[in-house]
Amino acid sequence: MRSSFIAGIALAVLAAGPAVAAKQDSVIVFAAASLREAFEAAAPAFAKKTGVTVTFSFGGSDALVTQLKQGAPADVYASANEAQMKVAADAGLLAAPAQTFARNHLVAIVRKDSSAKIAALADIAKPGVKVVLAAATVPAGTYARAAFRKLNAKNGYPAHFSDLVERNVASNELDVKAVATKISLGEGDVGVVYTTDVTPAIAERVKTIPFPPGSSTAAIYPIAVLKAAPNPTGARAFVDFILSPAGQAFLKARGFS
Repeated sequence: MRSSFIAGIALAVLAAGPAVAAKQDSVIVFAAASLREAFEAAAPAFAKKTGVTVTFSFGGSDALVTQLKQGAPADVYASANEAQMKVAADAGLLAAPAQTFARNHLVAIVRKDSSAKIAALADIAKPGVKVVLAAATVPAGTYARAAFRKLNAKNGYPAHFSDLVERNVASNELDVKAVATKISLGEGDVGVVYTTDVTPAIAERVKTIPFPPGSSTAAIYPIAVLKAAPNPTGARAFVDFILSPAGQAFLKARGFS
């Protein structure tokens, strides 16, 4: 009986071995949707340097935090704003304080063949304009609405400009990539995204309208290792890589500052 019991334990250990090893050879990164191109470009360089592969889950920063609070397995969380990272910190999800690794800026996009006459940002408050925004709980949606409020009755903008824009919102999207996609497909007249979301494919179909100086604050992106990380060593290595000059180069190449 004793030898059979020991043999059973040995078999269980051997069976678990590859799974444990697989965890140490990979990391799961939950990241804001706007980071997709930069992070996917950086992943092969990180894997070549460390031998650790990366699996990404991209989405709205708020939705990702909700998944993490519900127990979704992940090693690293990268948010598009400090507010959602604070939610993660307050929930006790972080292994260490988050670090800022990138900044981004808002821009309005209008499909080039749109029938709506939108030549300036103020035009999006006109009746009948179909506005597509990220939901108010998504960082891009939060930043956009804050910028609109700063423009109320200033520099030629109508009083209650932000309220007029909100009345024109035809769709609230779960993440900023969905906003860019809808406008590029003509499913709305104007949307607000980050400058980094105007990828070459999107740029072929849309024109951009900048926000006036001082109306839009830079979007701050923090990153952190998660307390329940299956691979804490790999998680720290990924965060260190993104903060390093090598990692920063991939972000700068995609328009992050």
